[in-house]
Amino acid sequence: MQTTSLKRYAFFQETKGRIPMKYMLIRVCAMMLAVCLCLSTGGCTNQEAPSSGTISSSQSSSSNSGSQPDLVGSSQAPLPEAQPTISAPTISIENQTEGNIQRKIVTPHFSGFPGADELNAKIVAEQQDAMADLEETAAGNGGAGQASTLFYQSVFDYQDSGLLSVWLTNETYTGGAHGMSWVSSYNVNPETGEFYEFRDLFRNPEEAIPEITDKILSHLKNILTDESLYETASEAVRALDGNYSYYLDGENLVVYFQPYDVAPYALGIVRVPVALSSLPDMTVALRAASARRTIRVNGRDTSLNRNMMMGSGGDTAVLLPVPETARLCGLQATVKNQACQIGGKEYPVTYANGGAFMTLSDFLAIAPDDSNHLVAYGSDDVLRIYTAET
Repeated sequence: MQTTSLKRYAFFQETKGRIPMKYMLIRVCAMMLAVCLCLSTGGCTNQEAPSSGTISSSQSSSSNSGSQPDLVGSSQAPLPEAQPTISAPTISIENQTEGNIQRKIVTPHFSGFPGADELNAKIVAEQQDAMADLEETAAGNGGAGQASTLFYQSVFDYQDSGLLSVWLTNETYTGGAHGMSWVSSYNVNPETGEFYEFRDLFRNPEEAIPEITDKILSHLKNILTDESLYETASEAVRALDGNYSYYLDGENLVVYFQPYDVAPYALGIVRVPVALSSLPDMTVALRAASARRTIRVNGRDTSLNRNMMMGSGGDTAVLLPVPETARLCGLQATVKNQACQIGGKEYPVTYANGGAFMTLSDFLAIAPDDSNHLVAYGSDDVLRIYTAET
């Protein structure tokens, strides 16, 4: 081992300072190749060095990650999806009595988004079908010779919360001991024009439906004190298998059932509010709106600072803020002392919550009721005012 090392050292000393011919040729070829590459790419031009206060992207990368390439990222949160904004619908009002048939129909006409025409057609078709049924009943009962007046009223509300939710509140009287009320609703995505059934709302309906069904049954348990009525209602709900009717109302998704569906007629339309914030993972981003107001104009909430006051005892116990409610109908109203002056007449007022109130019965007696105006107070304790564009 030592002899071999000495020979290598001797060879090194002997060849020190001398370069064999073959290595010289290799060096020359390498230099010529470098010159060619430099000329072809322009890479031999002088570059101004960055100033001492500036770090180039390559310098920054090498100082932070060695030979790894730059990884460009963003710390900004993803932008929220654009929320659709629809224009308020125009409305038409049919408010007339012909023979023994009275009709009070408010129809919205939406525009400016996919699905608007289909939505309008569905609403018109439903209202026309209801009127056709009423006219058929009138004809079968003797037509104009019938003593009692037959009646059909249809009004609407709507809310745009990611889905456009429109619902009709309908009332009809075709004779007998009492009339009938029902709700119908349409829920459409104004970005795509797609109509959403209840199951369509959830990414995993097989998990979401049982959770909401439990909420429905809990609500029914609270309003049906008779155990047999609850058992019947429970069976009816489960038989629907999650195919519930619904609409969006303020902070809630409302599942509803028509009279007799899950409860006796006396309980009317059964509405089960479910907070939007509590809903399982959804296919569409629903945003909660503020709680709905009890006084609405053309299907939307008003900006009144005061709501109606509720009591017991019928229309006289429902108090409306004046003069602002009267002005929503186009009435000139002035409050002075203990009265509200409207149309040259004085109506008594009650002072509470920083302002004057008049009874619902007095208000309905003077509210405009013609082909361009309709005012309706529903069993859901909402005053709806409609004014058609003229």
